[in-house]
Amino acid sequence: MRSLLLRIFAAFWSIILITIVVAAVIGYTYAERTRVALQNFEVGDAVFEASAALQENGREGLADWLRNLPGPAEKLFYVVDDKGRDLLGRRLPEVIRISLKRFGDRDSRPPRNRRDRPNLRPARPFTQLIGPDDRVYTLFVVPPHTVKAQWLVDRGLGGLVVLALMVSAVVSLLLARTLSRPIMQLRSSANAIAEGKLDTRVAEAIGARRDELGLLAADFDRMAGELQRAWQKQTELSRNVSHELRSPLARLRVALELVRRKTGDLDELDKIDVETERLDELIGRILEYSRLDVDSRERRSTIDLGDLLRSVVDDVRYEYGDLGSNVSIELNADVTSTISGYPGALRSCFENVLRNAVQHGGDGGDVHVQLEQAGSQAVIVVEDQGGGVPDDELGKIFEPFYRSSSTQNAKRRSGGLGLAIASRAATLNGGTISARNAANGLRVEIRLPHC
Repeated sequence: MRSLLLRIFAAFWSIILITIVVAAVIGYTYAERTRVALQNFEVGDAVFEASAALQENGREGLADWLRNLPGPAEKLFYVVDDKGRDLLGRRLPEVIRISLKRFGDRDSRPPRNRRDRPNLRPARPFTQLIGPDDRVYTLFVVPPHTVKAQWLVDRGLGGLVVLALMVSAVVSLLLARTLSRPIMQLRSSANAIAEGKLDTRVAEAIGARRDELGLLAADFDRMAGELQRAWQKQTELSRNVSHELRSPLARLRVALELVRRKTGDLDELDKIDVETERLDELIGRILEYSRLDVDSRERRSTIDLGDLLRSVVDDVRYEYGDLGSNVSIELNADVTSTISGYPGALRSCFENVLRNAVQHGGDGGDVHVQLEQAGSQAVIVVEDQGGGVPDDELGKIFEPFYRSSSTQNAKRRSGGLGLAIASRAATLNGGTISARNAANGLRVEIRLPHC
């Protein structure tokens, strides 16, 4: 297994190692050239000319001598006073600065017996000149290749730093891409699974990696597969149970009708009939809830929310009008709004919210349905006049099989799946659903993103 940890360590360690090796080679080359040059260089007549110029004209004479040197030689001769400055104000090469630091305190004082003092005092790698005023000047002769080596150091070190930065930047960029691309792929796949796309896999997109990220991708796919299988088993169980329940339910209805024909209408038979209807409705809701994830596998399409709301309102009006309900439904959907989503799931969402409002909205009350726009979202508001629900239950009414404890609606309690179906359908379409108590009842808001 190619460990990601070892790859990261090797990458950065290689950069540091290369930098150290290159710096060592340059430093050794410079030091060796300087050492050889200082050993082999012989002070010529120019040194004596400098001594004579100092004796005759003092400091200015020595400075004039430096100025009058030929062009190439001017870069080779340096005269440093007792304050460590070149007479011409030039920047001292590194080899001179090192020599001054190492030998500056040696033989820098003139002898007390001036008559026995020579004007020249050789002291490798430099020569000391003593002027008429007893001030000591240090003459350095820098060989040409030493000057070149100094140029290499002065500029080569900066180039080395730039090179190291460039190499580290390239390596870091490649390493960052190596790490970030599979991580972003994992994040995208995780979001897809959170949206209900349980068939999402990531190993193929990441590639045949054998490091920690490759193992993570394999574990992720295995987890996604287990989630998909668990969901399939749960869905199949819900469907099978619902279908199996409907068969004896249908037989119960037939038997109930036969008993009614033989014995006539009895209150007990009416109660059985009502409970049978409730059971049938509950089974239908369970099937609807389990079918939502299947509907989400359909292709998305562009949905006109105004047209869909008008169709749902017409259906609910017809349904509850036929049942003798006196609740009126008012629709305000003049705003043009379209989204990309799953039409079947979205219709189920609107139907269940509206049915809940009609069922629990109070006798003779009004249900207001409105389509609004809020920035990049479409907002569907359904508000009834049923008195609402306790504040501590607002966050629970969208849970499966949760029923409000409100005594006002106790007679009209359903199976507790309507708002759960609506919440699941809104989530599948990338939206949210919430509820709060309004002035006279419950206000439910469904927010969906625009195309």
